[in-house]
Amino acid sequence: MRRALLAAALAAATLSSGPTAAEDEKRAETIDGLVRIVGAQAGIVLYCRTFYTVDDTVSEGLSRTVRRALDAALGARKARTAIAEEGRRVAKTIAEVGAEQWCADQRDILNTDGVRVFVD
Repeated sequence: MRRALLAAALAAATLSSGPTAAEDEKRAETIDGLVRIVGAQAGIVLYCRTFYTVDDTVSEGLSRTVRRALDAALGARKARTAIAEEGRRVAKTIAEVGAEQWCADQRDILNTDGVRVFVD
């Protein structure tokens, strides 16, 4: 999973300046995925410690790597805006489903992908 994330981050940061429509769509999907990673990590750090042990080193490293890629791909200002919007979306989702369920879902997703943000 880490290799896939790093590959996606590099792809987002190094796409050519004259992409085709398909490349534009792929880039947008990659950037959306990267933004969601940062949002999920923020939600995990803020809400999931009550239910699970979080590996701060893995979580912070993942967020830091993805943020750098987003800054490179979008510019710092646009990256911050996208991350802030995602933070609001994640907070709304957590409020709707409840923190315990959201955290359990995130844990299942990340464990399936092999990313060990949750220790237990």
